[in-house]
Amino acid sequence: MQVRIKKWLDNYGTEDVKLPLITDGNACFDFYAPEKVVIYPGETGVLVGTGVAFEIPKGYHMKLFMRSSYGAHRKLRQSNCVGIIDSSYRGEVKGLFDNVGDLPEIIEKGERFMQGLIEKNVEIEFKEVDTLTETQRGSGGFGSTGR
Repeated sequence: MQVRIKKWLDNYGTEDVKLPLITDGNACFDFYAPEKVVIYPGETGVLVGTGVAFEIPKGYHMKLFMRSSYGAHRKLRQSNCVGIIDSSYRGEVKGLFDNVGDLPEIIEKGERFMQGLIEKNVEIEFKEVDTLTETQRGSGGFGSTGR
């Protein structure tokens, strides 16, 4: 599938913005930070830009994930766990990050900090009913099936 992408130069210079990295065989592509961002301890919902905007085909969406190395080695977390970019959005793709550590976390300019995945939407239709089919688990949740 071919996806149209544009450098978002409203806030950055042309040389600061890199197109996402697509590594052969990987499901996701990596976004580069177009500028240095410092996220201080306790800060939440800090927007981090990518410098790019997409024209995602109708019937598809993009999911944004934190790179696994961040979760393993840094005290940064994505505020919304998984970001969703709908096909109608044409602005700069940005991630929301929280610093859950005791020290400032720095995303360096040019660093790969977030991943994107484009997936097809699944059309659904809700049908209201009075009962649902029975299962062994039933309405048990949050550890009800054991360890």
